[in-house]
Amino acid sequence: MKKGCTEMKGTSFKATLLALVGLLSSSLAFAGPDLGAAEQQATNWHAIIMFTIFVGFTLFITKWAAKQTQSTQDFYTAGGGISGFQNGLAIAGDYMSAASFLGISALVFSSGFDGLLYSLGFMVGWPIVLFLVAERLRNLGKYNLSDVVSFRLEEKPVRTLAALSSLVVVAFYLIAQMVGAGQLIKLLFGLNYNIAVVIVGLLMMAYVMFGGMLATTWVQIIKAVLLLSGATFMAFMVMKAVGFSFTNMFNQAIGAYGQAHSLSWEEAAHIMGPGKLAANPIDALSLGLALMFGTAGLPHILMRFFTVKDAKEARKSVVVATGFIGYFYLLTFISRFWCDLIRCKQPSIP
Repeated sequence: MKKGCTEMKGTSFKATLLALVGLLSSSLAFAGPDLGAAEQQATNWHAIIMFTIFVGFTLFITKWAAKQTQSTQDFYTAGGGISGFQNGLAIAGDYMSAASFLGISALVFSSGFDGLLYSLGFMVGWPIVLFLVAERLRNLGKYNLSDVVSFRLEEKPVRTLAALSSLVVVAFYLIAQMVGAGQLIKLLFGLNYNIAVVIVGLLMMAYVMFGGMLATTWVQIIKAVLLLSGATFMAFMVMKAVGFSFTNMFNQAIGAYGQAHSLSWEEAAHIMGPGKLAANPIDALSLGLALMFGTAGLPHILMRFFTVKDAKEARKSVVVATGFIGYFYLLTFISRFWCDLIRCKQPSIP
């Protein structure tokens, strides 16, 4: 039995290695060229030290997790030993990112409140995950979604389709994250863009290959804590600047916009209304459905329901994740008005 587990672990390790090498290669090939020569800044040693400490800490966690990983089940699902709260926080870390926070703020900044459809659409997807997906997936006791679907349908074509769709989805996530991280490292360290992307890719591979799901879970938990803390601090400082009054925040944004563009109060108040992202109800419905069902089908989210011990913990993890994610995206509401104030101070920005 032990020999079989060892062979399975070796096979899964090789398969994972080949998959990650393929993803890394594709990201280098299709991530696009360098986004441009970032203006060389003075070396930010504080940022470099914080980055090094973070990477060192996460690699230490990976080393610890590697010692705990003794079987295929440990590698793919952390042995089902993750609690519902930990899994929920890890799902939130999977789901949230600096890109989503800044991206949704930018959408609201450019498209008005229609940009918040992305926040609401993602959130509406979680009840579907909670009531229709999480418990049933966990009760089957499989490793991934393709195991579940192939249990009912013809195995080979289902697994092929699941593998291709998962790689396509993950590739889009991977490329965007690696480009952003590569640009950040390039700016901080003054490295060549391609070298920066390779460094990020190697770190990602190290987390997954050596630590498996256990290391990945704890890295995502750390990421979630950092994002929630940073966004909370940012929102607190914004609210402090307006006297902790939403009315003052709205009025300041409208007043600054009207003054910058020589508009009356009534004319300037249109910045509080919806924009043109969803021009009619059909567009809004289509976008909402895509966001809702798209969330319920994300492979890296569904995989997390196999890391807890039972269906009760799976449901708990969804509730915890929904709470943290909802709180995080509510903060984009505050960031939206701060963006308006910044835009109003620069009338050249449309």
